[in-house]
Amino acid sequence: MLLLKNVYLGGKTQDILIEHNCFKKIADEINDDNADIKDCTGKAILPSFCNMHTHAAMMFLKGIGEDLELFDWLQTKIWPLEAKLTGEDVYHLSKFAALEMIKTGTTMFLDMYFYVEETIKAIDEMGLRAVITYLGMDMFDEAETKRRLENAEKFMKQSVPSTRIIKGLSAHAVYTASKELIQGFKKIARAHDAFFSIHVSETKKEVEDCLKKYGKTPLALLDEWGVLDEKTIVAHAVHLTKEETDIAKKRKIVLAHNPVSNLKLNSGQMPLQAYLDKGLRVTLGTDGVSSNNSLSMIDEMKTAALSGKNIASDSTAAKVNDIFNMATINGFEALGVKTGKIEEGYEADFMLVDLNNHTLLPNINLISNMVYAADSSCITDVFCQGKPLMKNKCVENEDNIVLNFKKTCEELLKD
Repeated sequence: MLLLKNVYLGGKTQDILIEHNCFKKIADEINDDNADIKDCTGKAILPSFCNMHTHAAMMFLKGIGEDLELFDWLQTKIWPLEAKLTGEDVYHLSKFAALEMIKTGTTMFLDMYFYVEETIKAIDEMGLRAVITYLGMDMFDEAETKRRLENAEKFMKQSVPSTRIIKGLSAHAVYTASKELIQGFKKIARAHDAFFSIHVSETKKEVEDCLKKYGKTPLALLDEWGVLDEKTIVAHAVHLTKEETDIAKKRKIVLAHNPVSNLKLNSGQMPLQAYLDKGLRVTLGTDGVSSNNSLSMIDEMKTAALSGKNIASDSTAAKVNDIFNMATINGFEALGVKTGKIEEGYEADFMLVDLNNHTLLPNINLISNMVYAADSSCITDVFCQGKPLMKNKCVENEDNIVLNFKKTCEELLKD
C-alpha cells in the first residue's frame, strides 16, 4: 500500500490511499500504519497521459528528412532507413522511447511498428502499459499479403508477459495495404477481440488518390470493406467528408488526433471542434518522433488547442478540459482500461507535478497551465498501476538506456 499525504487535488489538499494498484480512498486525512508514506506537500496529482498513436522505435529518425512533404519524406528518408532495423535495434529504441514517455507523463500508448516481440519485451521491462500492434504493409504484392496475414495470426496467438501489454493489429494505409490485407487483419483482430489501427485521410493527396483508384474517400472505403467498429483506431482523420463523419459516429470508431505531425508535414488541420460537437470519439497522439521530434503529450495538448481554435476561427473552440480529456481519460476509455481519473476505484496511473515549478505559477487553473504553459520539467513522479516509474525525476537504469540508444543510432545512421 502507498499513502500520498498532502497532495493537491481538485483545488484542495487531500490524502490518497493506493492499494492493489487502485485508488482505494481519497479523504482530507488518512492514516494507515501498514502503508508506505509519500509526502506530497507542494505537489498536485493528475492523471497520466495515454498516447493513442505513435511509432515508438522511430526514435533514431529524429531530425531526419526535415522540411519535406509526407510522401517524399516516406520514400526518400524514412522507409530506406527503416529497412536497416533489426530486432535488437527496436528493443533499444523502444526502451528509449519509453524513457521519454515516462519523463513526459505518459503511462500508456498505442504503437504501430515492426519487431513486435522486441517492443513488448522493452515496454514490459520499463513498466508501461501499451497496445502493441503488428503492422501490415504489402504494397499490393500477393506473396507479401499472405506472409503478413500468417505473421499476424501467429502474433495474436502468442502470450504476453504482463496484463499491461495488449496485442493488436495495424494496417498502414489504403495506399500501402491491399483490400485483402486490411480485411484479413481486421478479421483476425475481431477473432481475438483485439484493436485494429490504420492511418486514414492524413493528406489531401491520399484522399484524391483514393478517389481516383477506388471511387471513394478512405474512410468511406474502409466502411465499405467492413473494418470499422468501436475497436478501430483511426490515426489522423484530417480530411473527413460530412459523409465520413457520419460513418465515424455510426461505427463508434476512435480518432487519434496528431496535430504536431499534421502541422509539421503540412498535412492539414483536423476540424477538431466540429468533430467534438458531432460527438465523435477523439483522442490524442504524438505520432512518431520522425514527424514530431517529441513524444511529449504536453506539447501535443497545446498544439491541439491552438490548431483547434485556428481551424475553427473561434477562440472558444478546443476548450482546455476537452483537450486534457483527449490526452487522458478518452484514450484509456477507448482502450478499455479503467484509469485516467483520480477517483476511488480507478487504477492508479498518475503523475505528480511540482506546484512551485515556474510553468505552473500562479496556480489559478491547473488544467489550463498543463495545456498551455507546462513542460515536462514540472513532472516529478510518474506511477503506473500504483508502481513508480519515475521518482524525483529519476528513472531506474536511465543512464544505460541512453547509452544503448546512442550506440544503436550510431550504427543505424552511419554511412
